Amino acid sequence: MLEVRNLTKIYKTKSSEDVHALAGVTLKFPEKGMVFMLGKSGSGKSTLLNVCGGLDAPTEGEILIKGRSSKDFSQSDFDSYRNTYVGFIFQEYNILNEFSVEDNISLALELQGKSKDKKAVEALLEQVDLNGLGKRKPNTLSGGQKQRIAIARALVKSPEIIMADEPSGALDSNTGKQVFETLKKLSQDKLVLVVSHDREFAEQYGDRIIELKDGKVISDVSKTSEQQKELSENIHTVGNVLCVKKGTNLCDSDYEIIREFLANSESDIIIANNEKDVNSFKKVNRITDAGEKEVFLDTDDSEISKKEYSAEESRFIRSKLPAKHAIRIGMSSLKSKPVRLFFTIILCTIAFTLFGLLSTMSFYDTEATFKETMRNMQQNMLRLEKKYLAKETVYQNGEESYEYDNVYEARFSEKDIKDMQETFGADTFGGVRVYYEYNIRSSNGSYWVNDVMSAAYLPENNSLREKINGSYPEANDEICISNYIADVIIQCKSYDDKGEVLDASTHEELLGKKISIGGVFYKIVGILDCGEISEKYEELKSPENENGQLQYELETELRDGLHMVMFVNEERIAMIAKENVPYRGENLLTYRNVAVTFKNQKGEYKYPNWSNAVYQSREGLTDDQMMLSKDLYCQLLMEKYNEKIEELNNKDRWEEAEKHYKTLELCSQVQMGGIWKENSETKKSELVKFSNEELVQKVNSLFAKAQEDGIMTHVGAQLFNHSTESVYGTQREAQIVGVVTDYDNRNGEQIFVSDAVMEDWWNEQKVNVDYYSITSTNYQDEKDAVYGTLYIPYDHSEAQTQMFWEMYKNEGYGEDGSRIKPTSTFVNSLEMVDSMVKSLSTVFLYAGLVLAIFAALLLSNFISVSISQKKREIGILRAVGARSLDVFKIFFSESFAITIICILLATFASALICNILNSTVATEIGAALFVFGAMSFIILVAIAIVTTVIATFLPVWNAAKKKPVDSIRAL
Repeated sequence: MLEVRNLTKIYKTKSSEDVHALAGVTLKFPEKGMVFMLGKSGSGKSTLLNVCGGLDAPTEGEILIKGRSSKDFSQSDFDSYRNTYVGFIFQEYNILNEFSVEDNISLALELQGKSKDKKAVEALLEQVDLNGLGKRKPNTLSGGQKQRIAIARALVKSPEIIMADEPSGALDSNTGKQVFETLKKLSQDKLVLVVSHDREFAEQYGDRIIELKDGKVISDVSKTSEQQKELSENIHTVGNVLCVKKGTNLCDSDYEIIREFLANSESDIIIANNEKDVNSFKKVNRITDAGEKEVFLDTDDSEISKKEYSAEESRFIRSKLPAKHAIRIGMSSLKSKPVRLFFTIILCTIAFTLFGLLSTMSFYDTEATFKETMRNMQQNMLRLEKKYLAKETVYQNGEESYEYDNVYEARFSEKDIKDMQETFGADTFGGVRVYYEYNIRSSNGSYWVNDVMSAAYLPENNSLREKINGSYPEANDEICISNYIADVIIQCKSYDDKGEVLDASTHEELLGKKISIGGVFYKIVGILDCGEISEKYEELKSPENENGQLQYELETELRDGLHMVMFVNEERIAMIAKENVPYRGENLLTYRNVAVTFKNQKGEYKYPNWSNAVYQSREGLTDDQMMLSKDLYCQLLMEKYNEKIEELNNKDRWEEAEKHYKTLELCSQVQMGGIWKENSETKKSELVKFSNEELVQKVNSLFAKAQEDGIMTHVGAQLFNHSTESVYGTQREAQIVGVVTDYDNRNGEQIFVSDAVMEDWWNEQKVNVDYYSITSTNYQDEKDAVYGTLYIPYDHSEAQTQMFWEMYKNEGYGEDGSRIKPTSTFVNSLEMVDSMVKSLSTVFLYAGLVLAIFAALLLSNFISVSISQKKREIGILRAVGARSLDVFKIFFSESFAITIICILLATFASALICNILNSTVATEIGAALFVFGAMSFIILVAIAIVTTVIATFLPVWNAAKKKPVDSIRAL
């Protein structure tokens, strides 16, 4: 009935290595009997069972089910195969907790399109010793009882194959024995495949034992009976066991046989004449009263009869999950996520309501809406960003292929800030965009976000300094934080520079404490009052709250204000700016690799290793000079010093080697950027970072020492192609004239050459690559441009509002290729609304689709979370035989229930808001903007239904197309 041929299953690991779970396995199984698959963890036994059961698909090979090959099977065919022929029993039971015992069992029948047969279910319950428990919920039963439910569920549809994966793994030995005895009875007329670690059970109950190792079958034996061999009338043997008939008188020849048996023994012999001991021995060694012994011999596949099946006999039954069960499972999610459900319904209702309002609109004034929104907003601080436009020209095989426009982040200069101060006031200041975190012991709820989004310097005349509790930072290791960051540290606790928990309950107690931000310890000298955060986010302080939408809104509000800004002195902000260089559209050369080595004693350049160095031009260098970044210099220098030390040690020149050890230690300190010291209080080793000045001093000392020792005074560099792992182009031999500590930290290994060498390398590189691009732009950052964001005070005046409007509506880029625009969240929202309404003015349908997408995203997010929480149910249903279509039924029932509620609420809200707007706003502009009638309702319903279908289909399709084994592994 079941046969596998040349099964191979290869998994890709995170490291992209291939793991062969199965390697060419070929097996033929009988129509009935109990077959055990043994092997250590990772041997491939569970994978083989999953592939045989259609829970997983082989990489190569095929499964033959009643003569039908799996080579042309779709996932639906595998589902139907399980639904028709296979009953699964798992170690973890995998039963549906929201269903009663009898519903769990009858589910397998109903998936086959059959009606619920209560008598059959009751008979099965009695058969597995669960009589009278049909109405109970599984969570009220023991592990053994749950496993018997799983067995009954597997049996109710009378499958021809039962597959059990470690069925006794979660049970005690007695209960496990009962399970195997039940399976043994079933194997009398069914094929039972069992994956197990227990060889004793396998030998006791199995008719055949297949052992795997490294994805291969290393042993395949079947149970048979070994007949006794008569040595005399009174003595016979079975295997290596000598048996003497009870109550016989032995003659001399009998004794001679016994003596010979004893003499030929290579181990100890035990002779027993107690009936109890003899019977125990027979039982353990599986010797029957007739003298036959059960033994395992190599399986002969030829003895397994080959049967021909008709088309009707091999027909699959496609699953049909009853609607009542689909709705039941779907509705269970609504109960389990009330908060998320509430916000999803509210937000979807808002989206549908907006659509209803937009459908009634007769005209729209973008400027008026922008200004009204600005005037009504609660924020007193806005952010500006600067972008520049660049043209990317793509070349293939040396010829121009195509070009496109791209936008990159630009930075504001001091001149930009002064210009904005003249426009918006002296309190305008710049911030460097960073992505720092500070350590906290426990978030205690999603309200507390330990991110720093910007670093800034407040000029002395900035009025915000008056809102600082404490003082403004003067030293490089001092910091002023926001009141929000202070609250996070107090509520969630952090660690100071001594490794101790910051114990503070008020802002004042935080002053003078040290905290690590972005890997640097700062002393808190001031706390800026940035204003209060809306009370609607208070619920996020609870660790149990998982309202993702509300958390997103909170993080948005925090970013738009000064809550995630750290304030430092002028020197520190310059250092931070150098560490956080924005991405630039740069030529291929900057991102190509170069092989860098050093001269050996013979003056030859060798390439023992390839260094992934990028290279940049540097003013003042001649063509035969190079400079190396600190990281690359230390890496190569340590290699060379280690070689030198090994050479000296081999020559017993210990004192010279010891001097080099000290230099090697200095090199290690420079590479780490600090030195490990023991904290006198904590007794723990800590890396104490060098200041910028100390680091430069250490680098100069190291460079001077290396030059003095004559070690690595020159380098060789040549272009390197990773795809072919070969060098090409001209090798540059140059003297090392310096070490650079001020470089782009995104690429730690860099070399610096003259402009002429760069140009030569660029020309050599272009002819050796198939694909590259060149970026061209009119824009260039000014030398003092370090700020990624400008913070602008907003007084809600008409003049300022007009200026922001001028920025907002200007969508073009200036002569230098740059553009400055407001970037607060409300501005981004206005851009989205403005785009929708403009489309509405020409094609009403476009605006409706945009809002529908918004609702779809909200609903899709809800369904995605629901799918994640229902991985267990999906895995169980798929294993029992449900198809992808059945999974769709579950989640469509869930989403349509939400949609009906949203439609009712949106209809009511649209009608109500239309009345309110027409009595207020519309009166002021002299026209009724909103008339919600029958057509608006019809369009709203149509969009809601389409939105629901799309929002549900995409995440469910992604989950349904997965192989069942992936869902089961998530259990």
